[in-house]
Amino acid sequence: MICEQNHEGDGVLKELSVLQELTKEKYSSLKTMFDDKYCPTFVYSILDQTIPGAVYADDQTFPKSFFIGTESGIYFIAGDQGNRDFHDFIAGYYEEQVKSSKRFTLFSSSDTWDSVMKPILKDDLNQMRRAAFSYQPKSFKKTLQLPKGLVLKRIDEDIISHSTAFNSAYYEEYWDSVSQFASKGFGFAVLHGNHVVSECTSIFLGHNRAEVDIYTLEEYRGLGLAYCVANRFIAFCIENGIVPSWDCDICNNSSIALAAKLGFKTVTEYTIYYTG
Repeated sequence: MICEQNHEGDGVLKELSVLQELTKEKYSSLKTMFDDKYCPTFVYSILDQTIPGAVYADDQTFPKSFFIGTESGIYFIAGDQGNRDFHDFIAGYYEEQVKSSKRFTLFSSSDTWDSVMKPILKDDLNQMRRAAFSYQPKSFKKTLQLPKGLVLKRIDEDIISHSTAFNSAYYEEYWDSVSQFASKGFGFAVLHGNHVVSECTSIFLGHNRAEVDIYTLEEYRGLGLAYCVANRFIAFCIENGIVPSWDCDICNNSSIALAAKLGFKTVTEYTIYYTG
């Protein structure tokens, strides 16, 4: 539930870089470095090479500070906060993105990073507090009965072609292509005829985690469709040894209520910085 394609980003990073782009061979060894702290699912998607992205660090052999980004303009900072070259790198990269009118959404990994980022970004970016949830397996509920005339199906390329929310542009942005999603991702949709009225999809998938993105057409809200389709998504996760992941804006009361109903519990809050 989060970004604008940014295929030129890697070139900008190379020009600015006092950091080093880590080789993809090193990606798998990095995953355990983030296990004991908040880490967004898109980071694991990059490390698993499910989606395109890049990992920059202050050292190839013993990295301590990390800047990890998707091609769609979503970034994550983690590690040692005291590296001033790293700070300059982020500030320079952000300025280049703004000049090019590209998307820039930065996820902070801690309150300490928040205090570092504010002077670096000079309050130019919007800020949002978000909540990350953990799924509690014992809270799982059986699928509710759909209203008459509606059916629930797994998302495929035909359903994507009929969707208004999670259409081909959506999957090109977050998964690089519809075929990439069809090959490695999953999701479920409620249909009324050929009309896609409610959907729950894996916006990101990595390290056996699937992040939920969910949407119901306004005229079909209040029927329990979001619960039904998300419940099926969760069931699929459990059947396949995948951990469902849920994040949202702390002011999104409807999302928070639905997460609780589905068996999610808030575990932490974090900040994102984003262009308007």
